[in-house]
Amino acid sequence: MHRRTCWLALFLLGALQAVHGFAAVLDVPTPYIPSTPGNADEMLRLAGVTPTDVVYDLGSGDGRIVIAAARDYGARGVGLDIDAALVRESTENARKAGVSERTAFRASDIFAVDLREATVVTMYLLSGLVAKLEPKLLAELRPGTRIVAHDYGFAKWQPDRKQQISKTYMLYVVPARVAGGWQIDAPLTRGRDFLLDLQQQYQQVRGGVRVQGGFLPAFEAQLDGGKISFVLVENDVSYRFEGTVSGDAMEGVVRYGYGPKLNEQAWRARRVAVGR
Repeated sequence: MHRRTCWLALFLLGALQAVHGFAAVLDVPTPYIPSTPGNADEMLRLAGVTPTDVVYDLGSGDGRIVIAAARDYGARGVGLDIDAALVRESTENARKAGVSERTAFRASDIFAVDLREATVVTMYLLSGLVAKLEPKLLAELRPGTRIVAHDYGFAKWQPDRKQQISKTYMLYVVPARVAGGWQIDAPLTRGRDFLLDLQQQYQQVRGGVRVQGGFLPAFEAQLDGGKISFVLVENDVSYRFEGTVSGDAMEGVVRYGYGPKLNEQAWRARRVAVGR
């Protein structure tokens, strides 16, 4: 095979296997495609990064996203890349930028790294690798963690926000797991059994309350990370639930009545059945 043709074949094969610093399954060259400084800033801006965040960049290359997170947004950052040479380069770049104390770079396979510390995850990876990462991200990241994907997002998980500024960026907020049955304790129960039954597909939720004598649909059900809200209507009164999810418990405030000044009382729920 002609040398140029051979090189092109290897390049294309490598591109199909990985991008942005990740090694391919086969021992062939893989392309390193860094985000531009503008791309990096748009990703961090979309995630709403603040000084309280810990930003993990998957396939961190020369470290520019992690460095920008620390330098421009005051966050802590961790870069993961399987290429040890790029990790050394990133570490030196962080030193030159004066952010070594707030950044760390690791030569590692991302599938072997615990990601639970992250509050923001950025990635510029091909769709095949993004798909393989999805179960790990959902299993390890805490509800409310923001994921920003550059160009290649998840196949079935719809982004919470999508924007196009030169490139396409997708924001995903990791949802709490709420599928299943929840026993509600709230003022409107009046001693009755109120079983909130929820079905979930990522951040999309639907369902209602099974109560003695009937079923109350949950209107306007929304899940935003670890925050949940829905409306129940009984006897022409709307009960507006807002709360937070913490494992197998929910708690918050329910508002009800007519006019701008509503009655307000606390509510809580405990999980009694796990759904899918």
